[in-house]
Amino acid sequence: MALPLLTMLLVGIIFGGITFFNFVQLADAVEAGARTLATSRQQGTSACSQASTALTSSNGNLTASLITVAPMSFGQSTCSATLVQGDNATVSATYPCNLQIPFTTFNFCPVKGGVSTCPSSYCISATTTVYIE
Repeated sequence: MALPLLTMLLVGIIFGGITFFNFVQLADAVEAGARTLATSRQQGTSACSQASTALTSSNGNLTASLITVAPMSFGQSTCSATLVQGDNATVSATYPCNLQIPFTTFNFCPVKGGVSTCPSSYCISATTTVYIE
């Protein structure tokens, strides 16, 4: 009787560890994109595409095609505007996640899918805000 319970607990710990590792990888990639954005503001609107490229290329073990980069924002404007010194830039991304409890429909992933930033059924997300100097 205790063996199935311990097996479920062990599987839960393993899946939780994998998801936490994916979150750390995603957070590091978002931070790399934000650093690129903050340091390349003189290049105008191409800074956003450089930041997005930096984010997806520094993803660690994540599959780059599954990372969804949210539109970057700067204070009251978006990436189509020129970056201005003193703005706060926000970089966000999501990655698919599956922490479903076996034999149930309950999922522990933090972001429910169906929104534009999470095209999968469930996602993990990371956000970083940097000061443009």
